[in-house]
Amino acid sequence: MSDTSGLRNFADLLHGRPAVPKPVADDVTTRYHLFPEFPSKKAKSPFHMSDAGEIWPPPPLDDEDVLTEILCRLPPQPSSFLHASLTCKLWGRLVSSVAFRRRVRDHHRHAPIFGVYEKHARTLRFIPSLDAPDRIPPERFSLKVCADGSATVDNWGMLGCRHGRVLVINLTRRELLVFDPVSGDRHVIALPLDFVNHRCTANGAVVCCEDQGAGHFRVVLVGVLGNGGEVAARVYSSETGEWGELLAAPEPCRVGRLPCTMVGNGLYWWLAEPLGSILQFDFGTHSLTIIDKPPIADINIGCSRIIRGKDGTQLGLAVLSYPTLQIYDRQVGSHGALMWVLRKTLHMDKILGLPAGMADGNTYIRGYSEDAAAIVMSAHHGVRNALYIVHLESMKHMKIHGNFFENLYHPFANFYIGRL
Repeated sequence: MSDTSGLRNFADLLHGRPAVPKPVADDVTTRYHLFPEFPSKKAKSPFHMSDAGEIWPPPPLDDEDVLTEILCRLPPQPSSFLHASLTCKLWGRLVSSVAFRRRVRDHHRHAPIFGVYEKHARTLRFIPSLDAPDRIPPERFSLKVCADGSATVDNWGMLGCRHGRVLVINLTRRELLVFDPVSGDRHVIALPLDFVNHRCTANGAVVCCEDQGAGHFRVVLVGVLGNGGEVAARVYSSETGEWGELLAAPEPCRVGRLPCTMVGNGLYWWLAEPLGSILQFDFGTHSLTIIDKPPIADINIGCSRIIRGKDGTQLGLAVLSYPTLQIYDRQVGSHGALMWVLRKTLHMDKILGLPAGMADGNTYIRGYSEDAAAIVMSAHHGVRNALYIVHLESMKHMKIHGNFFENLYHPFANFYIGRL
């Protein structure tokens, strides 16, 4: 393969066009030259100079580092990485590594949303949002939760998804299920006895632990354990396979059914009682804290979501009062007190091309992904319910086609490297 054809092939990848694999030699170090090859040590090259002043081609390790750095700048859509992995064995090995995925996430910051999950009878149904060639077939990521032959449907629900994992609770079977749609791996966790015995209303979250490696994760389960409204939490570690000690909230409250949001080192849930307040779980201190209801007029939990603030480490809120969507950040004021500050107001009718005069109750926020910094918004216009994914930073949006009547949709975002 000539150097010019190699560069042309790489340029195609950078622009999202598929590369054409070429017949290659057995030695993987000579299979693909990202830059022109210099046959002589005396040739002038910008890559490496010895102490004696001689010019040398870069060593293979440096080549891989540079190549990895360039590959991680490919568009984050699934087809980009798939085409790169098929170019040659070297590229395939680099693209499929855990280190590469970490560098891709650090570079792009926000993962693409592949679609949304909804509860549908016995199945957790995946609804793809991307077009070909990036579209994930629904059957690839959907999950059968209840057996078809059973006389009754289990009492189950989806609690959320994060870091490429999906968390499902099955109260009939008294278990949690952590599902990796990309690999197909499933991890079943028995509910702790104190959550089962009190028949509590539970919510929870899954968080991956990259610092521990080997695909380890933690599950935080919160719920009301008694008639007096005592809320407590436990943390499960996949590394130990055990639940941690019971952690009690400082005062009675009731956790709502909406998924939590991870901000910095904490998880945050809307509370149903006191309505509009926020429950915080801190991974650093392993403690629960209640944050007072934000002093925002006419805040409606069904039209609001806890989001990440502008800097990514502080709390934020997205409040929909159609046709406007207001974004708030929780900041430290001049006197050291925390306060909610309006960052921007967005006119969703103009962004989505919807009528400005739609009646109240026709638009809702149905989901949020901190992995993608995007909300899922529903709009009832005419005889159909439309679903939109709106990225809160770029304001890019997409419409998911179909009819949607559920109150909750879970956007699934990830950097996917695999078959389509």
